[in-house]
Amino acid sequence: MREETDLEKYLPHLKSVKVFHWLHEIELRKLLMVATLLHVGEGETIINQGEIGNHIYIIIKGQVEVSIKNQHGQKVSICTIGEGEIFGEAAIFLASKRSATVACLAEAEVIRISRQDLIRFFKAHPSAGNKLLMLVVLSLLEKLRSANDDLILEKQLHVDFNQAADLIQEFIRESGLPSRPAD
Repeated sequence: MREETDLEKYLPHLKSVKVFHWLHEIELRKLLMVATLLHVGEGETIINQGEIGNHIYIIIKGQVEVSIKNQHGQKVSICTIGEGEIFGEAAIFLASKRSATVACLAEAEVIRISRQDLIRFFKAHPSAGNKLLMLVVLSLLEKLRSANDDLILEKQLHVDFNQAADLIQEFIRESGLPSRPAD
């Protein structure tokens, strides 16, 4: 992973990124002064599950995979996120353990901003800070909605054993088989 702090040359491209779109150019320039661009290689990890988080990340180019380790230590892929999307945004509100691991699927460019620098930016530029916070909250709400949709789908996939028993009994009646195996 290689870091770059002079982000001025990326300004034209960054205006097209959703989280930066509503910032005036001056506000964006000020924000970029506290940001770092990470050039991340395929397979490299950006965030490790369980580490204390204090940065937010914005994907400028590429895709990352979000995964967790389950109770058996096996990797479970949660989702993939790409250009213009943010991750690690809970670090703005809490300095808590990361709930997932984020690794690059292919080479990527990711902007990293620390919680402390973001808070200072919010204080110095309240209008821009409010816009950014709204976009971060919207991102979190989208992720919550997606997680809720996944939970609903998962619950629908669970087998209702009463319904299954009825279906089995119906199959047995139609097939002419005895309803219970002989003891």
